[in-house]
Amino acid sequence: MKRGQITIFIIIAILILAIVVLFFTLRGNLNLPGKPVSPETAEIQNFVQECLDESSESAVFDIAEKGGYEDPLKVSSTIVFNTPYYLKNNKNLMPSKEKIQDEISKHILKQIEFCIDDFALFPEYEITKGEMSIETKIEQERVLIEINYPLTIIKDDSKSKIEDFSSEVPVRFGIVYDSILDFIIQSINSKGVCINCLLDISSKNNLKSEFSNYDNKTTIFIINDPQSKLNDKEFVYVFANEY
Repeated sequence: MKRGQITIFIIIAILILAIVVLFFTLRGNLNLPGKPVSPETAEIQNFVQECLDESSESAVFDIAEKGGYEDPLKVSSTIVFNTPYYLKNNKNLMPSKEKIQDEISKHILKQIEFCIDDFALFPEYEITKGEMSIETKIEQERVLIEINYPLTIIKDDSKSKIEDFSSEVPVRFGIVYDSILDFIIQSINSKGVCINCLLDISSKNNLKSEFSNYDNKTTIFIINDPQSKLNDKEFVYVFANEY
């Protein structure tokens, strides 16, 4: 009887020990999701992420200031100051949200490649690069950017692979875009400049609006969003209408 009781206690103790070891092992894995497999991976990953964040923020602000285009001069209806027409001959020329997303993506790709500079800051690494692809999505209160950039990183006997990166620019791009579209539609319906429409839309969405006459037919509009400020810079959207 005593030997049997001792055997049972030993089995229970082993089971308890196994459960404790399993618990701490699983907890350690859960607490470290996506942990870089090597210091080399972390260093390169952080470098690319910083370039993506800086490029994304710059591109989003630049594209908005140019009326949704990377290069407004390529648009046939562009006037001075790189400002595209959104309304001309009572027709809506405003670019679609999908078009602006593509313009942001193109701008980011150019800037991030310049920022990375072929990894010149890391001569001690052997880095094999795959083709970079990017997707941008304008939401009401943010712009999401995801890139796929396959990288194979080799240093000494260490070899790592990374490929997916993402960034978020917290500006109310979607709200500003929808507000301007609403103004354009109301202007078409009224067949003329509708300043009260602009003021009402701006007030409704907590935006600030300014406008000035470029000539006797053209008015340039500047929409500011005080709630979308990064590094002390407000989000500004610029476009022109011809009446």
